[in-house]
Amino acid sequence: MDLFTAQVVRKEASLDELMAGSIASIKQLFDHGHPVLVAFSSGKDSSALMMLTFMAGIQAKQEGRNPRIAVCHSNTGVENPLIAELARCEMRKIEAYAARQGLDVQVHVAQPELLDSWGPRICGGRALPSYPGLNADCSVAWKCEPSRKLRLAIFEELGDEKEVVVCTGTRRSESARRGARMLKRGDSSVTPVRNKDGELVLSPIADWDTDAVFELLGLCGAGIIESYTDAQEVLTAYRDAGPTSCAVVNDSIMEGDKKGKNCGARFGCALCTVVQNDSSMDNLLSSDPDYAFMRGLGRLRNYLMAIQHDMGRRLWVGRTIRKSHIAIRPDVFSPEEMRRIYRYAVTLDVEEAEAAQAQGIEPRFRLIPPDAAVCVDLLWSRDGHFDGFAAIADYLDIWHGGRRFPVPEAVEVLSADRPQPHFLEVGEDWAEACGDHWAGIREPFVAAMLEDCLPVKAYGKKDAVSSWGDLVSEDGFFIDPESLAMFFYFEAEDIVERYRSRQTDTRGIAYRWYLQYGLVKLSARQVLNHDKALRRTAYKRLRGISGPFVDVTQLLEASAAWDQVSEPVQEAFLSDSRLSQLRESKEDERVKQLQSSLF
Repeated sequence: MDLFTAQVVRKEASLDELMAGSIASIKQLFDHGHPVLVAFSSGKDSSALMMLTFMAGIQAKQEGRNPRIAVCHSNTGVENPLIAELARCEMRKIEAYAARQGLDVQVHVAQPELLDSWGPRICGGRALPSYPGLNADCSVAWKCEPSRKLRLAIFEELGDEKEVVVCTGTRRSESARRGARMLKRGDSSVTPVRNKDGELVLSPIADWDTDAVFELLGLCGAGIIESYTDAQEVLTAYRDAGPTSCAVVNDSIMEGDKKGKNCGARFGCALCTVVQNDSSMDNLLSSDPDYAFMRGLGRLRNYLMAIQHDMGRRLWVGRTIRKSHIAIRPDVFSPEEMRRIYRYAVTLDVEEAEAAQAQGIEPRFRLIPPDAAVCVDLLWSRDGHFDGFAAIADYLDIWHGGRRFPVPEAVEVLSADRPQPHFLEVGEDWAEACGDHWAGIREPFVAAMLEDCLPVKAYGKKDAVSSWGDLVSEDGFFIDPESLAMFFYFEAEDIVERYRSRQTDTRGIAYRWYLQYGLVKLSARQVLNHDKALRRTAYKRLRGISGPFVDVTQLLEASAAWDQVSEPVQEAFLSDSRLSQLRESKEDERVKQLQSSLF
């Protein structure tokens, strides 16, 4: 049964007709009692959508209804500072206008989990930047997944009577590819459709062209149409940066997609490496000296692009055991490179803080906030890259000690064929490989000294891990804000000096300290994963391949080449596509042999 009355919007319509059709599409949601969730980026399309939603809401209220509107914005933490500030200002305007109109409007901001944020992800060694031609899984961790979780929370809060409908600013005319994808998905400007996650989604401006969007913004700017904003800052941003926008969230909502796709955006993250050239940043820096504060971000982004093919800056020790082996091949950045990038980022933060203080304004960006610094330090210690609170030492040296690490002009390394992997036999699992019962997450000193008064809990069912009972937070990975403040005020400086000489020990000193102090909490699943990681680090230390100074040449000599291991080992480390190619090749060879034997 159709819930909504179909309405036809002509493709070549005047702005008045387009507006009337879009407002009617949104208003019918309110007429049927559906709350509306607006996916808002502060770009031109979502701004136009927000204006139309307000118009529909005001009409519904005048007719005696109580329209409920939620606004969902996604902040990756490394947005272009101009756009991040624009979004904050526009959301404040939304709240103020809603209050003046007496409308029930809630504004929500989705942010990535701390472990997934830029600092821990890139500097902590969890992943590489998303480079051109690769899956842009950063879009999942930083935008799509946080937005999806926030939408679910909003659905639960607002969808008590009627289902929440998500409205996006996706338009067919943005590109031929976008139009084809919208057609395939069945996107509609009139009737909500269900995405793969089962969410109802409406695209009210699907049939608008770019000129119509800018015309609406211009009329609001001229005061001819009243709305929550005059759109001047939005128009200025597009004038200075170029007509580009980030469409990751809109597509991910429509497709219910949890897989990473190249977002194609040039007007989003300041450190975006998905595109070869960041034209919006280049345009901003050349258009107005007021944007000069972002030059450091541009240099760091270009540095990351320049080193993408430099295998000498990679970690070569694999992290996953398959068929009793680990792969010896380029993976994430090497410990030395992680620390370089971390130092560059913290230096940019300090320089921005100093510049902002001189101007009497708030800092316009922060790449490594205090909780991210602790998270990076925790990961370095857990994974055997550095220890002895090395990341905190750098953090304090740069923020308070006057040290600076300016981003260099890196020479681009050209793309080359990736070397075939070698393999190192380690055993069935890391517990067997390291051969040390106490190498995992359970601290032997704590177990010996506090056995009778500290509760011990078993985590997991199969191969359960025993440790003290207060490691886990119901909210998952968590850094307690009060403990964080106390750490930096009272502990950090002293503990850095105490352990400065042990930054290459790789014994998990800092990691264990953070957990015992109560500064860091884990999820129950992370207890198991971190236990394995600590045992892996113990094995690496035993083999002399932990820390920042691993000799890759010696590592390759000590491992078996591709043709020296069995086929099951080879196949275990191939991607699904490569494995299919290998099996097809073998099948073709078998068929050829059978055919030749007939003659």
